[in-house]
Amino acid sequence: MASREKITPAFAPDLEDLRAWLQKMLAGLRFVELVTAVLALIARMRDLNTELVAQLAHLRRARPRSETLRRLERQLVLPLGDLTVPSPLSLEDDTTTDEKKKKRRGRHPGRGAPPAHLPRVPVFNRVPPELRICPQCGATMTTVSHSSCLVLNVIPARVFVEERLDETVACPNDDTIVSASPPPQIVERGKLADALIVEAVCDKYLEHLPVERQCARFARAGVDVAPQTLGRSVAAAVDLLAPVARILHDQTRGPGLLGTDATGIPVLDPDAPEGIRNGTMWAWTNARWVTFFYSKVGDADSVKRFLGPDLARTVQCDGTSITTFLERTGGKRPGCWAHARRRLVEAARGGDRIALEGVRILARLFAVERESTCAGDGAEQRRARRLQFSRPILDELRAWIERQKAIVPPKTPLGRGLGYLERQWPRLLLFLDDGNIEATNNRRERELRRLVLGRKNWLFTWLDEGAERTADILSIVATCIAHDVNPRAYLHLVTKLLVNGWPQAKLRELLPDRMLASHPELYVGDPDALPIPATTRALAR
Repeated sequence: MASREKITPAFAPDLEDLRAWLQKMLAGLRFVELVTAVLALIARMRDLNTELVAQLAHLRRARPRSETLRRLERQLVLPLGDLTVPSPLSLEDDTTTDEKKKKRRGRHPGRGAPPAHLPRVPVFNRVPPELRICPQCGATMTTVSHSSCLVLNVIPARVFVEERLDETVACPNDDTIVSASPPPQIVERGKLADALIVEAVCDKYLEHLPVERQCARFARAGVDVAPQTLGRSVAAAVDLLAPVARILHDQTRGPGLLGTDATGIPVLDPDAPEGIRNGTMWAWTNARWVTFFYSKVGDADSVKRFLGPDLARTVQCDGTSITTFLERTGGKRPGCWAHARRRLVEAARGGDRIALEGVRILARLFAVERESTCAGDGAEQRRARRLQFSRPILDELRAWIERQKAIVPPKTPLGRGLGYLERQWPRLLLFLDDGNIEATNNRRERELRRLVLGRKNWLFTWLDEGAERTADILSIVATCIAHDVNPRAYLHLVTKLLVNGWPQAKLRELLPDRMLASHPELYVGDPDALPIPATTRALAR
């Protein structure tokens, strides 16, 4: 019993307690128990140190890290020597890939043709006059033909001063004078034109270029624009678009399969203890509708505020406990197989070959999803494919989990991965019953990437109002991209319509899908691919 005495915590050892315990054991001549307890303490500290070193190495790895099975196997070969042997399939694939590379060498297919829907601007490259004289007879040679060479080009941005001349007319018979009213602007009597402001909005939220950096670019062109002036103008433009964003929120909340994920957003607040605090930005999707929803705190109440009174919804998300209330109200929470695989990948990167077996099983599950996407399956076809091919793979994975649970300690990386699979298993299986449910929550993570990339550049937002503006403009941009609409051209067009008094009762006509039907030139691809009549497509040319 003495060997089971608690000496000192392995995470934070107390040297005084350890010294007192050693003196007590030596005074009692309990050498066997002393050696056993010390060895146990050292072994526990060794295990903790090994785990911490693995976690530190994981955090220091360059991002992004691939979770592809073949690359994971290659990574394990180098640090572990003969502990891990690449599968014959991976070696065969590597050999095949090398052979393909050798065959393609020296046989470049040539550059592809530029998009057919782009306008062609002819630029004549003429023969110099001194070479147009025939060296044989001295006659002037005439044009026979032109050889065509197509290259992509761009017209650089140009800053200019627009001088508006407001006309004033007077009656020749009396003193009546009438002056032209100034046209409406985003910022009334502002020094920045609407087109420049919309470009600044696009540069900030599409290209992640902070306002200060845009002003520095203007300065290099010899134009002095104060960051405060440009920043307030950008805010005014986003406020003008806010009604459209609210309609997008309603569209996203409508019937259909919802998906969500969240990330933090730094908020600059003078009243905060440290001058800055963290808010939460939720990304919600429903088919092609995307909404960013800001909340001061990322709790269950913020989810309820977005969903409204109807909480019995199907919402795909990760394993967070914030949305468990949905199941209590009759809703469903499909799980994410990417999150389940990620934990096994982390364990495999730490050298756990057992975890690699689970990754190999999951690789076959993802292969089924990839085949379904390539085949263009509908919801019912996808469901039938999953029942036929994915169900046996999941049965095999479940049996593997049961075998490993009995022998793997729960606090190891693999043990935590198995625990996640065990807890989320009923939610992870929901995608078998509905072909509309995705196997992963990756789409929401991709939508949040728009915010994360911008956050790395502009660092924070000003107060909650700035965060809400960010949510509004990102909702519009993300929905445009989901509908294959050019977001920059869309923002220019819709802003112009709103500035010129577009009726509030017809705001729904400004949504990206309806604007695309009436303005096919907003389409990002070939207008011939638009599912609209040919007469309407002709307007896009």
